[in-house]
Amino acid sequence: MAGKTSWLESGLVILGTAGPTGLTIDKLVAATGLSTGSFYHHFSGMPGYKSALLGYFEEQHTTRYLREIEAADLDPRGRLELLIDLVLEDDEPASIEVAVRAWALDDPIAAAAKERVDNTRLGVLRTLLMDCGYAEDAAEETAQILYLLVLGAGNVLPTVPPERLRILCRRVLS
Repeated sequence: MAGKTSWLESGLVILGTAGPTGLTIDKLVAATGLSTGSFYHHFSGMPGYKSALLGYFEEQHTTRYLREIEAADLDPRGRLELLIDLVLEDDEPASIEVAVRAWALDDPIAAAAKERVDNTRLGVLRTLLMDCGYAEDAAEETAQILYLLVLGAGNVLPTVPPERLRILCRRVLS
């Protein structure tokens, strides 16, 4: 299984630095140090690999956070703050998020995955905010503001440091 994970982790790095067109078997082989045979052992070609990579992106950049906040013995505000901290402490570059969004512009499978991820993230934020006492409309609006704030920060240069984003998120929530 380590081989499969290596392929997927390397794919996210390549995606973040070279974009979706940079995802080639040659680049993946060079990045992982594994063989082409290993690639085909784990994936049924590039379409299967790209589908697995989108699933891995969703797992690493959404689902694992949700598991952590659900497992935490915290009140709703504590879970919301934990979620913000987990996202902002993630050492994965924002360029991966940007690259997946760019990929989604031209690929219906990537678009469907990105839409699912966005809906999941916004739904969790909305639910946490309603659990904190926000009215449904206010929870929806605040969830969108927080989400767009974090996403937008990944699209500016120089990048916004996590400490600054944390302050801005707290400002929105105050």
